[in-house]
Amino acid sequence: VYSTTWWYSARQNRESDMGSGGLLLPTVVMLVLNVLSAVMVALVKAAMAGGLDPLVLVTLQQLTAAIFLGPIAHFREGKSRPKMTLEIFAYLFISAALGAAMRQYMVFVGLRYTTATFVSAFSNIAPVLTFVLAVATRSESLHLRTATGAAKLAGTLVSLAGAMLLTFYRGVALTHANSAHQLHRSLSSPPSPETDSGRRWTLGTVAILGNCVCLACWYLLQGRIARKYPYVYSCNAFLSTFSFLQVAVVGLCVQHNLSAWIITNKFQILTVLYSLACH
Repeated sequence: VYSTTWWYSARQNRESDMGSGGLLLPTVVMLVLNVLSAVMVALVKAAMAGGLDPLVLVTLQQLTAAIFLGPIAHFREGKSRPKMTLEIFAYLFISAALGAAMRQYMVFVGLRYTTATFVSAFSNIAPVLTFVLAVATRSESLHLRTATGAAKLAGTLVSLAGAMLLTFYRGVALTHANSAHQLHRSLSSPPSPETDSGRRWTLGTVAILGNCVCLACWYLLQGRIARKYPYVYSCNAFLSTFSFLQVAVVGLCVQHNLSAWIITNKFQILTVLYSLACH
């Protein structure tokens, strides 16, 4: 759903004249996606606290997406879409690795070692990285003397400032004061051999940063795919299938315990389905 709505919003931006009417729908779509993403982060954090492995979550998520989107793509676009070329295959395979396999796994690792609030706040760096990469690759022009260019730069700086403020500032805890105090002590003091919380937090932060880099690259790559292969259902079906194969190979090599791949908890099943909808 996330990939489909992003693709649709990108197409609306290209086809419209970028007036107020043309920008309204993509803006609303992106706001809704951010709300859904925030709920997903909280659900995934709770599910992993209950023992759900990140690799298992990503694998089942992509498998469910491939099974669901495959028949839709076949019946809706099976006759109209062109044959798969090596160039399109490479684009889709890399996009699947960046946008689904690596990105999803990194954000789930970040959730395991940090908090849901930290992940949501730090993820605001993704628009900044996207903007920088778009300008660097000349996918987007920056005209500082125009109102549009100034607004882009101002929005980028605000996103960066917000991410840094929520990441490094620790104020008075509104709820769970004792837990927050213990977390602050564990982060401000050197990691002991018993807890090692400092290293875990650092690992989680690096994972979230990697997620933001993958997401920024995925945005730029997805824009090219939308122009070269404008078949939304088929594109997302291929992305889900490729990402499932990529994560399944890694997951089976790392997670040998078969019981970890069998999910019977209703909350964990709901989390997998909801994260699929947000993706």
